[in-house]
Amino acid sequence: QFWKNGQWTQKANFVEIPTDCPQRDERLGWMGDAQAYIRTASYNADVAAFFTKWLDDLEEAQRDFGAYPDYAPYPMAHGGGKSTHGTAWTDAGIICPWTIWKVYGDERIIESHWKSMTRFMDWRLKADPDLKGIKIGNPWGDWLNVNEDTSVEYIDLCFHAHDCVLMAELAEAIGKQSDAESYTSRLQKLQTNFREQYIQADGALKIKTQSALVLAITCGLISDKKEALTLGSNLVSRIEANGTRMATGFLGTKSILPALSSVGQHDLACRLFQSRQFPSWGYEASNGATSVWERWDSYTKEHGFDGVTGKNNAAMNSFSHYAFGAVMEWAYRDLVGIESNGPGFRNLLIKPGIPSDTMTNIDPKVPAIQWAKADFMHHRGMIRCQWRCIPKSDKPANASRVIVIDITLPPSTTARVWLPTKAGSVITENQRPLVEASFVKTDNVNTESTVVEIESGTYHFEIR
Repeated sequence: QFWKNGQWTQKANFVEIPTDCPQRDERLGWMGDAQAYIRTASYNADVAAFFTKWLDDLEEAQRDFGAYPDYAPYPMAHGGGKSTHGTAWTDAGIICPWTIWKVYGDERIIESHWKSMTRFMDWRLKADPDLKGIKIGNPWGDWLNVNEDTSVEYIDLCFHAHDCVLMAELAEAIGKQSDAESYTSRLQKLQTNFREQYIQADGALKIKTQSALVLAITCGLISDKKEALTLGSNLVSRIEANGTRMATGFLGTKSILPALSSVGQHDLACRLFQSRQFPSWGYEASNGATSVWERWDSYTKEHGFDGVTGKNNAAMNSFSHYAFGAVMEWAYRDLVGIESNGPGFRNLLIKPGIPSDTMTNIDPKVPAIQWAKADFMHHRGMIRCQWRCIPKSDKPANASRVIVIDITLPPSTTARVWLPTKAGSVITENQRPLVEASFVKTDNVNTESTVVEIESGTYHFEIR
């Protein structure tokens, strides 16, 4: 139901520009929402032309000093104030072109906006020459978090680092190696400053919010795997201490499930995805949502428009606001398992995110995920992946289920497929032993997965 809600909300808002807030007579192309949702948008529909056009609007709206405004086109200052931009909103000028290039593989989007993006990065460096994060512009921050404010200075440092990661990749894509090295060097300084400012001696984070941990894990600030796992454990602890509930706003919610899955906490990510308690995607759906709301509790059966806290401002209560729908990026990529290996989906990574067979849900009445499927229509053709777990009647001692994975790749594509296996697992493809298949087994990772390479076609794997 929530996937349907996101589809409907995207169709309602992707009209000429990525709009929001129908109830406030705004219909502005807000950048924070766009950068959070753009990857999900690309899974839902072909948005290449849509964002190519809007990125021209964005460059035209760029301020004379280098920052991108909070929304584009930029007809007036929001609320009549002097500030024109805010951290994580302004950074859409880097995040959105990178995403379009990553999904569609068209380097023209980089070349068209390279001067604009480098001017923005020059402004970022001039505004924060010490590379320690600053509070500048509008203080939107982790918009609509649930009683866990994260400082704008911290968020600014995280997004500056994220920009450097993306700019280094974009520079390499168009052959600007010296620029790539420069952004990588800046990233390393940001990483050093981040560690000095925010990481304790025991590896824990000084900023005690869920969103702070999520951004630390996902913005390129942590290069050591052990440090990332420590922060992942801290994130789990904060979620569990909050009654296994999120407390994240627009910025943290976009990446909380990807962060958990990346640090070995995929089961918890699945439990949050299936939650029906406030705040959650399921909470909206169980309260009758047919679109994505700006607030988790824009309407509830018990409290009406006042929300759980009783303090919702009805004038700022949007029922067509796709930002929290960004979770479907995780559903396509980390749950179903469809991702591009490099730009343009010529080569794919198919890595089904199958929960463990011992996973239980927050609500015991809600069965744990046993299947997931997605069709993704790309320029290259239809990409399909579907997996399901079925009981194993004649199981050996080391297995409790059969995992079935069906994959379809369009012409002129290849994929590396990660099959979840254990020691002693038996794998077949189309009822043939894997060793007899024409493709080559390429890797085995700690007996937890077997990696195979496939070409265009349709495949049916069974793992027993």
